[in-house]
Amino acid sequence: MTSIEPAHRAIPATEGEREQMEAAFRAALEQLPENTGFPHAVRELARPLFDSGWISGVRTGHTGPALADVPLPPYTFGTALANLSAALHADSGPSIGQLVSYHGSQECCHGRYWVTRIERELDRRGRESVLYRLSDYRNGAFVTAPTGVHTSSVTALSQHWQM
Repeated sequence: MTSIEPAHRAIPATEGEREQMEAAFRAALEQLPENTGFPHAVRELARPLFDSGWISGVRTGHTGPALADVPLPPYTFGTALANLSAALHADSGPSIGQLVSYHGSQECCHGRYWVTRIERELDRRGRESVLYRLSDYRNGAFVTAPTGVHTSSVTALSQHWQM
């Protein structure tokens, strides 16, 4: 019978690995063009993935000698991916066919609507702008209500359109 236990016990990053990956992460950020403008929050989401990749590379001998063939604890990747996944879903906003609550500047239009169109554009600085078309559903058809609605003016509700 073959053992399913790993040949080496998993251990977290060592102090030397942390120093190496810190220097490598700084060097990677310095290589980015000046106008990239990654916000601090994005860098912090990328950091655990970079760290996991760096340590994995070190331990498999791809970035220099260290704890070769010693695996990282499974939670290292799980934590990095969970944080990234949560951030991506939190920032993605409502989707087409989703019920939202509109609370924008047009007070006469406040209420619940269905998202029937999403327009995404980049401004001159490369920042994404998202605008929504919201619609009522009346007599078996969608009727356009507020258009050009900014993300900050809507709150996604859990309900999606179902045929």
